[in-house]
Amino acid sequence: MGYKASIITIQNPPQPVADRIILDTLGYSSFLYAQETILEDCMYPRDKSISIGNFNNCLMICDDFQLTSILENHTSLQSLCDYEKSLASLFGSSEILSIACHSGVSYHMYTLVSNGKRIRFKAVSSDDPLVEYGERLKEEEHVYALSKTIKGKRLFRSRYSDDKKYKMTEDQIMEDFTFGVAARHLGVKISTIQDKELMSNVPFRKYLRR
Repeated sequence: MGYKASIITIQNPPQPVADRIILDTLGYSSFLYAQETILEDCMYPRDKSISIGNFNNCLMICDDFQLTSILENHTSLQSLCDYEKSLASLFGSSEILSIACHSGVSYHMYTLVSNGKRIRFKAVSSDDPLVEYGERLKEEEHVYALSKTIKGKRLFRSRYSDDKKYKMTEDQIMEDFTFGVAARHLGVKISTIQDKELMSNVPFRKYLRR
């Protein structure tokens, strides 16, 4: 199964913040409530919506790549982009994690902000080389443990197969990286049997431009 997703999570927000304030702060003042939805339908809705929900003491924002795509063109890997600054102004010291992936081009990206500072950025695809900043997260190390550098190229083996050959490139294990890092906040890994409640039973509030 291929995945396309763009999700921002804020871990343990210090206080509840109304959806309206979040939307206004992010520059989506013209967006109005449209309907209730679920993660399975809003992590790649293709309708330029913003959907907001809560799971495992995390605030989740599904942005249909409207915000996370900004990171692809952000010139400084160390500094925060505008939407990260906006969220940091609302949620103080909370960790802010952005993830994005698109199986069609084997693209995955994630960035972690803590105490208003970026501590990790990574992006790679089948068409673009690895770009990263900061120390690896412990959630990444579990994936990198299945890799070797062979003839100057890092290759991975699958944790789900008896085939022990190192033959996959970093972009080809998009889900292990993206959803493994997201589990840092969510406590469950999307794309596994752990994700049923999160994908299907957690209500999200969808907003669309009026």
